Amino acid sequence: MERCDSKLRLIVGFGDSITAGVHLSPQDTYLHMLGEALGCETYNAGVPGQTTADALLRHREEVLMNKPDLCILQFGMNDHVMEAPNTNKVPGSAFQANLSKMIEEQREHNIRSLLCTIHPIIEGNADAYYYNRHPQQWYGTKGANQWIAEYNQLIRDVAGQYDCLVADIEAYWKLALASTHRLESCIRTIENAGMDDGVHPTLLGQQLYYECLKETIVNGCGGEGHVSRNEK
Repeated sequence: MERCDSKLRLIVGFGDSITAGVHLSPQDTYLHMLGEALGCETYNAGVPGQTTADALLRHREEVLMNKPDLCILQFGMNDHVMEAPNTNKVPGSAFQANLSKMIEEQREHNIRSLLCTIHPIIEGNADAYYYNRHPQQWYGTKGANQWIAEYNQLIRDVAGQYDCLVADIEAYWKLALASTHRLESCIRTIENAGMDDGVHPTLLGQQLYYECLKETIVNGCGGEGHVSRNEK
């Protein structure tokens, strides 16, 4: 794997099952790939199924106490989920407030925050994939992917408010899917994994996360993966 010079010491990946890399080996996660390429240590604090509300409860122990140079905040896939018709598990305003609290706490501890948007899913129907587990009617006329897109915009808005780095995974995947890849190759499916997952990235999907995040870190941190500590 390509390496680039870096003055980063530690990156924490704080997120859900995407960061955890469910169904994959640790070396196949985007976070491990980043550590290899940037020549720094990484700590994977991804917990499957968690929302930003869940994550706040472990933020101090998993992020602040580890004192990383950079923390990747990867959330939204569970926050946007409907628990009832048009009722998100974490409403948009609360989602933004939770991200903002994490960023503010990280700044108090001299940690730089990097937000990332999330990828689209395979919606399917009542018989297979996402709508087999989440009633389609709860998502109204928008559909799950449109809700994901709206939560991605909330992420961009928070990043803009705090002048944070943002890795636009949604946009990066859109370009990749329009040129060289198929969504069904980037996400676990019946054909490539033997199950109608439709949400979790394959190795290829994790590589796309890695590419986008690495580009964001290198371009946003002085071209060498160097992260300047935030001023208190």
